[in-house]
Amino acid sequence: MSEIVDLYNDNGKIIGKVEKNEAHHKGLLHKTIHVWILNKNKELLLQKRCAKKDYFPLYWDVSIGGHIKSGEEPIECAIREAKEELGLSLNKEDFKYLFTVKEELTYKDINCKEFADVFLIRKDIKLEDLKYQEDEVENSKFIKLEEFFKICNSKYYFPHTEEYKKLNKYLLN
Repeated sequence: MSEIVDLYNDNGKIIGKVEKNEAHHKGLLHKTIHVWILNKNKELLLQKRCAKKDYFPLYWDVSIGGHIKSGEEPIECAIREAKEELGLSLNKEDFKYLFTVKEELTYKDINCKEFADVFLIRKDIKLEDLKYQEDEVENSKFIKLEEFFKICNSKYYFPHTEEYKKLNKYLLN
C-alpha cells in the first residue's frame, strides 16, 4: 500500500507530494511525528522496532512514531499512530508539543530526511495493556530518564542525536 506524504523545502514549506518510499530512497524532505511517553516514575517508554523493518530493524526507538500523511495534521497523526502501533486510545489533550527537529539519516540504501514534530505524553501505562502492531513493533520497555540519556547514543538505539539533546534539556533541566 502506497503512502503519500507532503514534500517540504528546507524552510518547512510544502512544495508537493511524494510516495513515502520514494522520499526515503531519494532523500526528499518530509514530516514525521515522534511521541515520548513519560510515567510518574520518570521512565520513558521505548518501542523496539520490528525485525521486518527495512530501516533500523530491532533498534529501540521513540514510544510512538510515524509519517504524517499528506494533508494530515501532526496531532492527528500522533493519535492515529498511538492506536495503530500500541493500541492506545488518546486525545489531543494528552499530547504536549515540545519542538521540531530536522534529521538526516542513512541506513543501507535509505537516505531519510525528515522534520520530526516531537510530542510528550505524561501518563502511566502498563506494558501488558499494549497491543503491538505486528509489522511495526517487536517489544517495549520502560527506562529511567537518567539511564536512557546515558545509553541513547549507543548501538541498537535509533540515532535521533539532535532530538536526544533537546529532549535531555527539556526533561532533565
